[in-house]
Amino acid sequence: MEKVPGFTDVRYEPSRLRPRTVVADVDVEMFLGTSFPRSAAKVEVLWRPREGTDVQRVHWADEVVNLGWHKDDDHPDLGTTHFQREVGDEVIHERGNIGVEAPLSFLEICLDRLPEELQKTSEF
Repeated sequence: MEKVPGFTDVRYEPSRLRPRTVVADVDVEMFLGTSFPRSAAKVEVLWRPREGTDVQRVHWADEVVNLGWHKDDDHPDLGTTHFQREVGDEVIHERGNIGVEAPLSFLEICLDRLPEELQKTSEF
């Protein structure tokens, strides 16, 4: 994540010795390569190996919207992975359509899709 344009202060939480989540601050316009109505955000990446299917999440949060891809058991009707967008009190869940298992591949797909999903929220 340190090599992603606009991602800064990449850190491990709770620590580098016991990483559970990787968090990065984001300069949104640098990440998108264009002007955007919101300038700062955070991205959290979580991976928890478990028997069966690993839990994986790539989640974006700024002052208006939270969105991301979650591979977990929260919404089995939407498949293995769902996409979640929260704006105000509205929460939308959709199929995530990500079939890869490898954590790095999951992260790469999410980061590739993120600009398009963010553009959908530019009017908020």
